Amino acid sequence: MDIRHLRHFLALVEEGSFTRAARREFIVQSGFSSSIRALENDLGVDLYVKGTRPPRLTAEGRALIPAAREALRSFHAVHDAVGQAGRRLTGWLTIGVFTHVEHLVPVAGVLSRMTALHPALELRMSQLPTEVMLQRLADGRLDCALLSAPEAAPRELEITHLATEPFVLAGSRGHPLHRSSSIGLADLANQRFVEMPRYWAVRTELDRLFREAGLRRERVCEVDDWGMALDLVAGGAGLAFLPRAVAEQGRDAGVWSVTLDDAVVERPVDFVLPRGEAATPAARRLRTELVAAVS
Repeated sequence: MDIRHLRHFLALVEEGSFTRAARREFIVQSGFSSSIRALENDLGVDLYVKGTRPPRLTAEGRALIPAAREALRSFHAVHDAVGQAGRRLTGWLTIGVFTHVEHLVPVAGVLSRMTALHPALELRMSQLPTEVMLQRLADGRLDCALLSAPEAAPRELEITHLATEPFVLAGSRGHPLHRSSSIGLADLANQRFVEMPRYWAVRTELDRLFREAGLRRERVCEVDDWGMALDLVAGGAGLAFLPRAVAEQGRDAGVWSVTLDDAVVERPVDFVLPRGEAATPAARRLRTELVAAVS
C-alpha cells in the first residue's frame, strides 16, 4: 500500500470533491482518481458510493478514516526521527583510542561537551592496538577510532588526519650515547632497547626503519605503557623511542632525549570511521568536533 494513496483518500474526505482534492494534492484529476482506485483494489472494498456528488463514503470508507490518519502520523514521525538523527544524538558511541593522545587531541573535552549537549548519548571507550581497532571498525564493533592509520588501510574506512606526534630517542644519563654530539640510525646498531609491542604502529615503523637500514637492535623487554617504558629507560634498562612529551617528563629522573640526524620517527593521529552511510551520526559529529578542536 502506497502512503500517497492514504493521503489522497483523506484529501477527498476533507475536501468532499475530487476536483478540489486533486488540486490540493497538486495532481491531475485523472491521476487522483487512479490513486483512489488503487487504494480500493489494495483493500478489496469500495470506499465511496460511485456516482454520488459529493462523494458519499461507504461504511468501509468511514472506517478507514481514523486508521489512515494514524498511518500518516506514524509515517511523518518516522521521517522526523530520521531527519533529526544527525542533530539529536542517542544510543551508544563505541570509540577505540590508543594511549597517550590527549595532549595532542582533546578527546576528553570534546566528548564531555557532546554528552552534555546530547544526554541520551552513551560512550564506550577502549584503548586498543591499531590492528585490533582496524578489525573492529571493519566488522562494526567500533563506530570510530583514534589511531595511526597505515598506508594500506581498508578502502571502506575514511581517514581524517588530526595531528602528528614526534618521537625522540631517550636514554639514561649513564648511557654512552649521552656524550655523543649527534646520533644517527647507524649509531643504534646492536643497542639494547625497551620496545613497544609488535602490534603498535610506532613499533612497526621502527622495525621498518632498522630493516631498511640493514641494522639490528637488541630487545630488552616489551611494555605496553609509556610510563613504564620511561621508568625502565630512567633505570638504565636500555634506550627507547618515546613520544617527545613523555620523554620530557623524565628529565628530573635523568632521562635525556634527542632526535636522530638521519631519520624521522613520528606517530600520526588519525580519526577513522566507516565510509559513507555505514558511519553513525554520532561518529560523524565527533569527527567534526575534533577537527575543529585541533584547527
